[in-house]
Amino acid sequence: MVKSIIPALAIAFLLTGCSSEGCPSGYIDLGGICYDFGSDPDNCGGYAIACPSGHICQAGACVLSCPEGYVDCSGTCRDVTSDDYNCGSCGLTCAAGYVCTDGACMPDCPDGYTDCTGICKNLSNDPGHCGACGNACAAGEVCLTGACSFSCPSPYIDCSGSCAELSSDSRHCGACGAACAGGEICVDGSCTLSCYAGLTMCGGVCRDLMRDHDNCGSCGTACGTDEVCEAGTCVMDCTGGFTECDGACYDLDSDRLNCGACDAACGSGHVCEGGACTVTCASPLVNCSGECSDTSMDPDNCGSCGSPCTVLGEACISGSCVMTTWRWAGPRNFTNCSATGNTGPSQANCDTAYAGTLLDGEITVTGGIQAWVVPASATLRIEVFGAQGHSADTGYD
Repeated sequence: MVKSIIPALAIAFLLTGCSSEGCPSGYIDLGGICYDFGSDPDNCGGYAIACPSGHICQAGACVLSCPEGYVDCSGTCRDVTSDDYNCGSCGLTCAAGYVCTDGACMPDCPDGYTDCTGICKNLSNDPGHCGACGNACAAGEVCLTGACSFSCPSPYIDCSGSCAELSSDSRHCGACGAACAGGEICVDGSCTLSCYAGLTMCGGVCRDLMRDHDNCGSCGTACGTDEVCEAGTCVMDCTGGFTECDGACYDLDSDRLNCGACDAACGSGHVCEGGACTVTCASPLVNCSGECSDTSMDPDNCGSCGSPCTVLGEACISGSCVMTTWRWAGPRNFTNCSATGNTGPSQANCDTAYAGTLLDGEITVTGGIQAWVVPASATLRIEVFGAQGHSADTGYD
């Protein structure tokens, strides 16, 4: 902390003596503290402009910090390689019956069905894919339990070459050709909405509660904008060397308020470097016992650290102690310095008598006569009280 006592005669020097040199490239000097407005989340783009939790400062702007493999989609981190609602890119939603696999919407075939070039087929009764994709039955044949046959046994029905069980076949549910919509299954001859394994019905939509941001762990449990859903639990999204402290992400290597550990704040005039609070003094300031000081004008560190100006009225100017004003703080009372006789006091007598008073150091004794020189031009009031004198019988001349 720089001393705030500035002598009046040093003002002209101060106006020309300040300098912002000394901060590393890209930093700004404010009050002797170096700030990086380009990457400091507490001063992003300007002093005291703090980024919200879960954000970092990049090029002077607060941006959402997403973990590796995630993408910022309208303020929420999404895994576009597996997110059914942001598949491959933000906003691309897979259609019903499709899931996002490696960033592409692929058919999510229910049990008993196989993906045949992008279409789910029942290899047990599909005449065009009987037993295997592309294995078509001959004309007049039907597909039964994965083999081409000339007739359908009970309770199967011949539906255009497919032996279908109308009570459970989603392509022929209740009747030949009555196909269930995507995401539905056939139960007792009626199409019923159903979710595939690993999904849960939430408000009429199948959701993956293990990774769905808006339905994390249970339907309707939404994670915050700075959180992601992992294994059904909302967790703080701190990446790239950042650490979660009280619900926000901080770089413990450089954050002044969380230096080396959460809530470990550095003091005034300090910065956090490598997780430790370090005094940083921008030129012309120097580190004097843990405080930044300008030795050209600091009366406690004048010219160098630990060199104070000790005489009342002195100021530190250009690194030297200089008397700038006369210290008139009250009347000066002259005495005989406790000496009697015709020789007057000695210098030692007066040094002792005036020690700790306003005359301390101002009296010069020569031949028993005290001399005091007015230190500055001023209007003075002098009151003199004469000695009693001596009687004729004292023996003094």
